[in-house]
Amino acid sequence: MGRRCIVIGAGLNITPARLALINSDVDDGDLVILTGLSGDALSALAEFTSQVYQDLGIKVEQFILNPRAGLVDTVAGLRSFIEDYAPCSIVIGIAGDRWLATVLGFLAMTLATVGGFINISVDRVFVVQGERGGIVDWPIAPRFINISQTEYRVLRLICDGHALAKEITKAYADAFKEGVSIQVVERVLARLRVKRLVEAKPSGKAYAYEASQLGRLLACRVPVVRGGVLG
Repeated sequence: MGRRCIVIGAGLNITPARLALINSDVDDGDLVILTGLSGDALSALAEFTSQVYQDLGIKVEQFILNPRAGLVDTVAGLRSFIEDYAPCSIVIGIAGDRWLATVLGFLAMTLATVGGFINISVDRVFVVQGERGGIVDWPIAPRFINISQTEYRVLRLICDGHALAKEITKAYADAFKEGVSIQVVERVLARLRVKRLVEAKPSGKAYAYEASQLGRLLACRVPVVRGGVLG
């Protein structure tokens, strides 16, 4: 599936991140995404990466996490950043502090849930245990929830601001070149409510829908700056 996208988390001490990078089997043509809270640490790790793999045609990007952003926006922002490089197969090396480990763990489960709809597959997730470099592979990246392609598409349209069933029905045909009836959309919306992916509020004789926290995590795009920070 396209290129490999290798996501490496880095704390202030970049030694575990270096070990994660080395154990990710970087190859020609790979994209390496370095992420963490410290811009200085990421710059040092980027320099290390460029030196070690200077003979390979890799691309290195940095994604600085915003310490003021919550978990949902942080993970959604990193997912949005990666989506722009699809199709790709993902390798996630978890190193750094507990917050970063939480972000990357949630990222892995998010992509395992919706990756099939955005041309991203999760190939490997592993954790580096401190500076000694013990590597623990996840046996599988679990999904948050089972969701169908139609449910994902409707959720994405809600993220884009289409709040009413009639608006979603029209936007669905425009976006996916595939007609769908308002009755089908209403049934999908009911399932999304049961799965707690959307919330509904009365709007005249209809309901207006918005993505829940979990819905935002899985489908909503968050503005990001290329090569830099969560917007």
